[in-house]
Amino acid sequence: MDTEQKHIDVQALYAKALACHQAGKTAEAIELYARVAALFPDVAGIHYNLGLACFEAGRLAEAVNAYRRAAELCPEDADILYNLGLAYKKSGRFNEALDTYQQGLALVPDDEEMRYNLGCCYKDAGEIARAISVYEELLVLAPGHASTLNNLAYLRHRQGHYRQAEGLYQRLLELRPDHAAARYMLDALTGSTAAKPPPEYVRELFDQYSETFEHHLVQELNYTTHLKLRQAFDGLPDRKPRYEHALDLGCGTGLAGATFRPVCKKLSGVDLSGNMVDRARRKKIYDRLHVGEINEYLRSSKQRYDLFVAADVLTYLGDLKSLFAAAWDRGSNEALFCCSTETTATQDWTLRPTGRYAHHPRYIKKTAGRRGWHLLHCSSADIRKERDNWIKGNVFLLKKTSST
Repeated sequence: MDTEQKHIDVQALYAKALACHQAGKTAEAIELYARVAALFPDVAGIHYNLGLACFEAGRLAEAVNAYRRAAELCPEDADILYNLGLAYKKSGRFNEALDTYQQGLALVPDDEEMRYNLGCCYKDAGEIARAISVYEELLVLAPGHASTLNNLAYLRHRQGHYRQAEGLYQRLLELRPDHAAARYMLDALTGSTAAKPPPEYVRELFDQYSETFEHHLVQELNYTTHLKLRQAFDGLPDRKPRYEHALDLGCGTGLAGATFRPVCKKLSGVDLSGNMVDRARRKKIYDRLHVGEINEYLRSSKQRYDLFVAADVLTYLGDLKSLFAAAWDRGSNEALFCCSTETTATQDWTLRPTGRYAHHPRYIKKTAGRRGWHLLHCSSADIRKERDNWIKGNVFLLKKTSST
């Protein structure tokens, strides 16, 4: 085959790869891009498009390799560096992501999204002071950058700098009055009380948090509530050795699911955060996983469960009447409901400045009891650490009675 014909054939192959990519046929596009890249290894655009397709398919190691090759060929292309940084960050390779974003900012110092992602990378790597510094620099360049206002407000809120967080949430709401998460957190800071957070707040919080969730919760906050629930469960004198079908409500990445998996024949999980569910799926401990709001899932489900687990989930719900009623409807005879709460000593329930709810033990007993759940066990527990102080809570075990 002469050189001219070879180029014509490769151009046709590349055109087909682009068409497949545009049509959403990502796996086919990757295969075609790779074939073209093997024939023309020194063309940055081919490797860049291969990286895009691999990233979209979740094939992160291949995406990194493709972007790196593109960056070697075009070291001053900021778009390539931006996407390489994203691939590193998504892979949890924070140091390499940070280096890449800094290289990009050396080329385009006023690029808002490059600087924003640098801040996000510091945040996800746990370098909060540096994240705050980058976000504050960006707000000087772009005072109306909504995502930066949101993230900076969240970090200041988490640090306990409530007045600064309040001001940032107010600025965000001036720009985006319909920002439900900012409205909810501002309500938490100013003492207003909503019966539950908006679903988009919970989804956004845990989607962003999913990559570092377990490490932060277990290693930094000393969270062991799932183990305390299991310990209380094991102490029940008449519990079954194995339950037919357990439902992990607000399953997150599967901490509670892994703890209760040995005592159930079948385990399902539901969580509002798709990213959390993806993490849980990787553990291969669930028979079925569903992305959705737990009350809606319970109301629409046709399954029967004899064990419900809700570890650190009621802290994201205020009024629990609907939850206990929906779980009773889906529970088999004498089903168990294992849950934890943060504790308030005064009101039935309250929304704390942290954005989490606390419940009085009597409220749990009263509300669950009115909806057909008998209290078997209640004990106090240290739920998690908040700025080096233990948050006090309770562990409950409830049993379904014959009628509401």
